[in-house]
Amino acid sequence: MKFLLNTRTDWSEPPRARHQLARALAENHQVIFVAINQTGKPSINIKNPEKNITVITPSWWIYGKYNMRLPFINELYQKWLYKVLIINYADYIVINFDLTAVYLNKGITGYIYMCVDNFIALKRSKSFIVSIYWAYKQKKVIKNAHFCTGVSKYLHNYLLRYNSKSHLLLSGASCAIQGGSYIDFIGKDKRVNIVYVGWLFKLNIEWIIAASKNKNYNIYLIGPGFNNNLNQLKQIDNIIFTGELIGESLAKIMIKANICIAPYIRDRDTEEVYTMPNKFWLYLSFGLPIVTCHIKNLADLPAGFVYQSKNESEFITNIDKAIIENSHDIFKKRIGFIQKNTWDNRVDELSDLYKKYAV
Repeated sequence: MKFLLNTRTDWSEPPRARHQLARALAENHQVIFVAINQTGKPSINIKNPEKNITVITPSWWIYGKYNMRLPFINELYQKWLYKVLIINYADYIVINFDLTAVYLNKGITGYIYMCVDNFIALKRSKSFIVSIYWAYKQKKVIKNAHFCTGVSKYLHNYLLRYNSKSHLLLSGASCAIQGGSYIDFIGKDKRVNIVYVGWLFKLNIEWIIAASKNKNYNIYLIGPGFNNNLNQLKQIDNIIFTGELIGESLAKIMIKANICIAPYIRDRDTEEVYTMPNKFWLYLSFGLPIVTCHIKNLADLPAGFVYQSKNESEFITNIDKAIIENSHDIFKKRIGFIQKNTWDNRVDELSDLYKKYAV
């Protein structure tokens, strides 16, 4: 089979679900990855960064992050782009991540809508008009899909309202399991390495400050999204900002980590949307325990995998608890769990669903 992944994402971004899925599919299939358009005269740039993966980067008068917020412009852009794609890749199975891509399913072998973001709320955009446009388009995308998948219970239930052929399909771990051997929590210098990977603006700053008061902790904050609210953290000597890291640079820190954290600010994502945040797969693939805020719909996991915290005090207590309870046996269980929940496994699930609904 041949697959076309339609996204609003740059191929060079830190790996997200769509990148990981593309690489998993490319193990045995040809994959076209349609990236977010860059600014320029209408044209198509094609490159082959990896085996079996072709990246198509369109150019258009207005950059992709902006044109999808301009309904009329977005309509023109999509009609132009999808006409090109359908002519050249009509025999590909489309896995679509773009909530506005209503023209892409015409003349395509198979059309799957994979919902991985919470773009379904009317108030997703500050513009009421844009919110209405997105809601209208996404409903059409859902209805026209051969089947849909959602990465959380919340998204799955929403998809079912418009397409009965919708399924819960969690994200997964990278194809290559990262975990090595078990590392004792306390090194010779009696310090513990704590790591957060993700958008920094989602962090509960107060909880990070509270954790930093223990000077035996090194706290690494890895990712984009720095803002003025985070300036106060730069003054704390055992908090280290690394910026975005991928590949070997990220692995070097993860291998030395003793514990991973995800203290999000409480919002709709934590209360309704999240089931298994993508970063949790990364954390567990290194065999590491996770201390997080309370996530209502978090997937059921064995004891010693994730420690949920309802408040700052419990967050600090859970860090200590994770340190004490960690063991080689739990480490092996985490790695074993990840081996059953890779993107390779998700590809098999998608393949089974496609065969079920093939027309």
